[in-house]
Amino acid sequence: MNLTINDNKNIQTLQSEFNAMFPFLRLMLTKAQTEGETSRNISVKQPFDEHTTLLAYKIAPDAAPITIYPEMTVAELEHQFVQQYGLEPIILRKSGKVWIETSITDDWTLEEQNTQGELITRQMNERNKPS
Repeated sequence: MNLTINDNKNIQTLQSEFNAMFPFLRLMLTKAQTEGETSRNISVKQPFDEHTTLLAYKIAPDAAPITIYPEMTVAELEHQFVQQYGLEPIILRKSGKVWIETSITDDWTLEEQNTQGELITRQMNERNKPS
């Protein structure tokens, strides 16, 4: 299954569709860093209004729609969003009851990230079950 992103999609819909495709991942969009900015700390990044369409951020007007597919790496997804919209996607993977940024594993595919999130979450849930 693939997810095609067109300019008329709002951020909330995109996030919902992404989460339906990858239930153990979350997609956040923030403004891409400019030269001189070095922090990847989520707490200093400001998410966008969820009701805004992607067209409002488009910087490559002739670019084809982005297609998200399970074999795509996090790094590939990040690159496409920066090139077309000037937005930096942050992928978070579920790890038990918390969500962690996938920055060290950006070379993993979205499918690998989702599978690891599912495995870790199930293992942690099993450990936390009352005996």
